[in-house]
Amino acid sequence: MRDLLPSLDDWSTTDRDLALATVVRTAGSTPRPAGARLLVTRDGRMAGSVSGGCLEAAVIQEAQATLAGESPPRILHYGISDELGWEVGLACGGTVDVFVETVRWNGSDPVLDAVRAALVEDRPLALLSVVEGEHAGARAAVAGDGRWIGSLGDAACDAAAHGAASSRLASGLAGIEEIAGVSVFVDPIVPAPRLAIVGAVHIAIPLCRMANAAGYSVIVVDPRAAFLTEARIPDAAQLIARWPDDALPQLDLGPRDAAVCLAHDPKFEDPALAVLLRSRVGYIGAIGSRTTHGKRVGRLREAGFEEEAVARIHSPVGLDLGAATPAEIAVAILAEVVAVRRGRSGGTLSSRRAASVA
Repeated sequence: MRDLLPSLDDWSTTDRDLALATVVRTAGSTPRPAGARLLVTRDGRMAGSVSGGCLEAAVIQEAQATLAGESPPRILHYGISDELGWEVGLACGGTVDVFVETVRWNGSDPVLDAVRAALVEDRPLALLSVVEGEHAGARAAVAGDGRWIGSLGDAACDAAAHGAASSRLASGLAGIEEIAGVSVFVDPIVPAPRLAIVGAVHIAIPLCRMANAAGYSVIVVDPRAAFLTEARIPDAAQLIARWPDDALPQLDLGPRDAAVCLAHDPKFEDPALAVLLRSRVGYIGAIGSRTTHGKRVGRLREAGFEEEAVARIHSPVGLDLGAATPAEIAVAILAEVVAVRRGRSGGTLSSRRAASVA
């Protein structure tokens, strides 16, 4: 939704109703994930994408039929096994369900007003939409503080929806939930996950660049102002020239965030790890060999940290890619950060497919 905000604001000044198509369910190999959206006007203007191109023409036609009042809010099913799937070119082998509805982005819908405010102010909010049944098209929202806005058309569903919204806000992943017998698409609108890097060393430069491209908001912490410059690290969202045990508590890193210690110096990393191990941060990495990490573990135990807490640290940091250069090491680190966030081991996809077929 965030990428559609400029078009929603612009087009709604002249178009009372806009059609919104949302990927609500996928299976197999598909070009776009759940939550991908396509915005369509009566005259055929479009923004966003639900398929990377192969479904757009068919979805635009359906969206304009919805705008014309010819069709109600509904799910469109596309798959390789369907004649229409072949016709529109969904040749990647998966299936896609796209929910098409109309929206009025002009201040008349309190739920959409709350969505816009959350996007502009970068605050968490879950948008819930009924996608099937008699209340298809009904929507509600749950703010990060638990405040409820709107209705899904069913009191029992409204009462039970908070748990699903909270779970999706924590994961940051959109998807359909069956709530009190109602199919509800829950789309978490959340700030970008953060990656805190302790140590403005040479590896931090490509890691910042790659993490930024992957959608992370990167923060680099290092008290050495000479190393911590925008000219040297241009891709960081924030540079903090303070000691890590002073800076990190202010960041309040959460389960969707990650932190990596790259300083390779106990006077930087020990205070940083002491803060991180007491935090809710979802990933903690520290550079260094197994020998270096063994010494680090010993210092942390002496500082009073239990084995379970110390085990949260990924070190040697990164996936085993055989990385040698700073850029390759940055790839390995970011790959592990993403794998941990998504609950994966980081193995090869080809091996995974082979195992599933066997």
